[in-house]
Amino acid sequence: MIFRSFFHQTRSFSQQALKLKKNHRMSAWQIHSYGDIEELQLGESRIPVINSPEDVLVEVKAGSLNPIDSFMLGGYGRASFQVLRNYQIEFPLTLGRDFSGIVIAKGHGVDNDEVKIGDEVYGFVPIHKQGALAEAVLASKCHILPKPKNLTHEQSASLVYATMTAWSGLYLAGNMILKQTKGLRVLVLGGSGGVGTSAIQLLKSQGCVVYATCSNDAIELVKSLGADMVYDRNDPDFEKNVQLEGKYHIILDAANMGIQNIPSKWQYESYVTLNSPLLVNNDKYGLCTGLLTSARNLIESNATRICEGKTVRWGYFVPSNTAFKFINELICEEKIKPVIQQSFNFKELPLAMETLRKGHARGKIVITH
Repeated sequence: MIFRSFFHQTRSFSQQALKLKKNHRMSAWQIHSYGDIEELQLGESRIPVINSPEDVLVEVKAGSLNPIDSFMLGGYGRASFQVLRNYQIEFPLTLGRDFSGIVIAKGHGVDNDEVKIGDEVYGFVPIHKQGALAEAVLASKCHILPKPKNLTHEQSASLVYATMTAWSGLYLAGNMILKQTKGLRVLVLGGSGGVGTSAIQLLKSQGCVVYATCSNDAIELVKSLGADMVYDRNDPDFEKNVQLEGKYHIILDAANMGIQNIPSKWQYESYVTLNSPLLVNNDKYGLCTGLLTSARNLIESNATRICEGKTVRWGYFVPSNTAFKFINELICEEKIKPVIQQSFNFKELPLAMETLRKGHARGKIVITH
């Protein structure tokens, strides 16, 4: 096992980092069984141990909540995630996918020209790993980058997972990676949420024509992000207004509207949902039957639309280092800016989770230390 002792580092640290080094203990929000918000427990846990040459241990200064955290609290995806964990013991489980903080230790495979002790970084943790809703998190060096100098830890942490999810849905599932993006017409359903606000800015940075949907009270926010047309989803003529704009190359469903609720008169080439039934089917039926059920669901969704030139695609967060670097450049160039709905103190996580579950998102919910 590879472990670089905290006590041999010579860099200066915050008082909190020194405390972590001395005690090898940290505070963490964990669950010991799936359920509701009351399952979240704040307690002491051992600091993650560096067991790979490419591991980096980060003192967390800020993180953010994503819908996946709420879903995982209830057991969503447990069958699939256990496969990725190689069936290791899943509890206690720490949630939280993205973070910003200070490097306090690293494996011997991480060179100083990549990451140094004391560096400010931001990044993400793959879905099957222990998360960042703790005082320290273990991440791979390929999943972190220097924190943008123009942003605070709070702002940096708000951008990672949502923007990476938007990129995965658009560039991989939506096939934008092979398309000419300038002039591409994209409709973002749920333009005011975390993924929606990120997707709009990402698309505009690439010269796309962006249409978005949101509630009436979020229209000005969505327009300020650069959307060319914003539809009020509470307007009685909402469906007709979307239809009259013509054909969209991609519809990105960041609002969980569902293909079954997309009006048949809407014209599009590709519909991408970020809430496919794959993980739910695996939880319900087991891996083999779940995969077969999902394949049937996807075939059936496309079979009724393919003659009209429409395709239905399922998008997932993909932990791509290349994508993160691409997004980081846009963030540093201020082409993608943070949109924060509300910040909560670390000890207020249950209240933050309640706020997330209420919906009507206006950007991200951030957790600060």
